[in-house]
Amino acid sequence: MVNGWKVTAIIFIIITILFSAFMVLSISLYNEEQEFTNECYYNICEDYNDAYYDVWERTCTCYNINYDGEYSVEKVKYLS
Repeated sequence: MVNGWKVTAIIFIIITILFSAFMVLSISLYNEEQEFTNECYYNICEDYNDAYYDVWERTCTCYNINYDGEYSVEKVKYLS
């Protein structure tokens, strides 16, 4: 039972390394998706009233408001 603390320390170190790697990957993916969202809103759909970026399909959809007050899809672009 003398070496019990060593096993606990190794497990704690492994969990800390895995958590740190997960956080770095999460932040990296968030920043990448944020760049796509900014490109959609400010570069592709700058001449339209509204825009929506779908994260799962990676599509940028631009909308305009009709005279009836309804949204109409004006442009759809796939971002790779």
